[in-house]
Amino acid sequence: MTNLLPLAGSRAVFTRVLLACYALTGVLHLGSITLSTLLPFHLVALGGSRTQIGLLFSATTVVSMLLRPTIGTWIDLFGARRVILPGIALLAGATLALHVPRSPEAVIAVMLGAGIGQGLISMTGNMLAVRASTPATRGEVLSLYYLSSSLAIAVAPPMAFGLQRLGGMPLAFVVVTVLASVMLVLATSLPESVTAPVPGVTPGFRPLSWRAVPVSCALSLITIGYSSIYAFLPLYAVSRGHGAAVVWFFTVYSLWLIVCRALLGRASDRIGRARVALPAMVVTALAYFVLALPLTSLSMMASALLLATGGAVLYPTLAALVVDRAVDGERGLALGTLSASWDLGVVVGSALIGFIADRFSFASGFATAGITGALGGLVFFLTERRFATSRGTIAAVHGG
Repeated sequence: MTNLLPLAGSRAVFTRVLLACYALTGVLHLGSITLSTLLPFHLVALGGSRTQIGLLFSATTVVSMLLRPTIGTWIDLFGARRVILPGIALLAGATLALHVPRSPEAVIAVMLGAGIGQGLISMTGNMLAVRASTPATRGEVLSLYYLSSSLAIAVAPPMAFGLQRLGGMPLAFVVVTVLASVMLVLATSLPESVTAPVPGVTPGFRPLSWRAVPVSCALSLITIGYSSIYAFLPLYAVSRGHGAAVVWFFTVYSLWLIVCRALLGRASDRIGRARVALPAMVVTALAYFVLALPLTSLSMMASALLLATGGAVLYPTLAALVVDRAVDGERGLALGTLSASWDLGVVVGSALIGFIADRFSFASGFATAGITGALGGLVFFLTERRFATSRGTIAAVHGG
């Protein structure tokens, strides 16, 4: 009988709704990572500085960060379709508008709209995946959801450089607009029964879920270094004569991330969320410290493997953790709070590491990412120990 359980679980994580969610996040990340890969070079060509490159990534996420908890509530209150369709329209409009700007400041301004669109789309797809899962399969479902993102991330950088060689930035912008059209088809294919509002949600503005704040604080510290991988590592590698290794870095990172997510997707369902998340944080911080060492092709590959190992399980596990602990009617708000914390780390990290790279060096920027990542692991350890203690105290009081 035990041999049949994995098969039953496999069927539960490959329903029609979940397959649509997996495809949706894959297409979204294919477009967004294509832009993330090429826009730093585009800004440099327009005369932009490293600080402006950092601000570019902040612009794509800052509005999204502020809205994510509210978006989560909107999805539950108004229904998924009324949230995702405006998001797709905004993303498509932003990619069309990117054909026009001729200054770094204009590009940054346009990307504000793209950030709103990406937030609306990604939060909706994520929430639909959560709704279609159960506590026993939630970790695996979210791992598969982000595995789809990883597959897109593996394809996007080589595709981006290929598009740049074939037709420059205009061709890349057109392709991302086409991908927005694909998302529209996927979103409208979902049945009304899946995208309908959740009964019993209380209307009103709530900035965040307090239950999700401790985990979210730890995640913000971990993700301070995330945008530096796309914004600064390619420029750093080219400046050190390792430009050819950049494509290999993203290839190794993406492929190993895929392997780890495929193999470890059920880990947090089986052994516990915190027991998976904490080692992932430690490994992620170590990866940034490796990039702070004298850069070689070997150190880049080592960092790619470490980043992929930690990243494969970290966010899916933390997402499952905050959803598990959310009360009824607040799952969207809890997941939005966690997602906003990811964006907060990216916003702060883009500006902070860009500033440090401008004033000191790229290596100093990556060292900063390693330090904040280690602090994130420490915060998570301390808050989880406090949570376990308080839960034990409550159980003792109630005799159980």
